[in-house]
Order: sequence, then C-alpha cells, then structure tokens
Amino acid sequence: VWSLGEVAEAVRDSIWPSPPVHMEFISKIVMDGTGLVVSFTNVPQTYRNLRLVVTNARRDSSANSGVGISFNNDTTVGNYGYQRIWNNGVTGGGNGYQSTGLRHVDDFPATTNSSSAIWDISNYTDSSVGTTCQVQWDLDGFNSSGKQGVGGSNYEVASAVTQLDVVSTYTTSGYYFEAPTTFALFGIGKAA
Repeated sequence: VWSLGEVAEAVRDSIWPSPPVHMEFISKIVMDGTGLVVSFTNVPQTYRNLRLVVTNARRDSSANSGVGISFNNDTTVGNYGYQRIWNNGVTGGGNGYQSTGLRHVDDFPATTNSSSAIWDISNYTDSSVGTTCQVQWDLDGFNSSGKQGVGGSNYEVASAVTQLDVVSTYTTSGYYFEAPTTFALFGIGKAA
C-alpha cells in the first residue's frame, strides 16, 4: 500500500510507473471565412509524432482547390513528393496520382460543412532525416458524392519541423475556409 505522499514523490522523481502519453492537444485554429492561411508556429519538439485534424471544413464558393502541408514555411515544389488514391463517390471508381509539390489532397474541402481530414506527421523532430506525412480525407457524402481518399508525402529536407502550414492551391476569396472549419494540432507520444 502506497501513501499519497509516496505516490506524489515517485511521480515527481519520474520513477512511478505510468501509462505512456497517447495524444495531447497542442493548439486549435477556427476559420471565419476571411482567409485560407492556417499556420501552427513554434511547434513543440517534445512529441514523437504530430496529428493535424480538420473538421467541419468547407470553402466559401469554390471547392476545386487542393491542399497540402508545408513545413518550416518552405513551399519549394521540389522539396516535397506525394501520392494519393481516391474515389469519386459510389459511382466514380478509384483514381490515383503522384507528383512533386504540396497538393496532397485534391478538391478539398467541399462547399458544405462536413469535409474532414487527418494528417499524421512522423520524424518531425529529427533533423537528420526528412519528415513523412500520411493523410486520409473525406467529403460530405450527401452533397459531394462521398469522395474519400488516402495519401502521403515526404519532406525531402533534413530539418526539425517547427512550423506547419496548410497550403491551398488557389488563393482567391472563393476558396477561403468558412466557419466552422476547425484545425486542431495534437502531439502523440514523447520524443525518443
């Protein structure tokens, strides 16, 4: 039997057995229809992986713009490679594409408010290797024919990532992220 004082002392001294940290909230950005820049600066270097989640996403009036993640404010096309596989709803069949650049997800989000995506980002604190990023996304099944897909990218620069930006292919006001589009960044596990 342990006293509360003994438990507190063991936790303070990092000798108390505790479950691993699974996922911790870092920051959230809620869009209001006046822009399409989504930046997470000063990304903490204390986690093994990052997860960026977008929910209730929608564009103003145009949905045919792609999005991707850039690292450390670097938008150099040749520093990124990506691939994606998607379907165009129940009658659209499967499609795939690969190239260089930042366009990980095509035609995202829709002009309705139920598009969502999850980006999992690995190796982001290791300055000796590039950073990898996996994504899965879906568009409103009722209003956008249920388009969904998966993909991935590589940041081919050996650098610790301290900033994440969601980058849109087109930048005019019809492509602005409308409310209640929400981007939330999480840390997963403790850095090695």
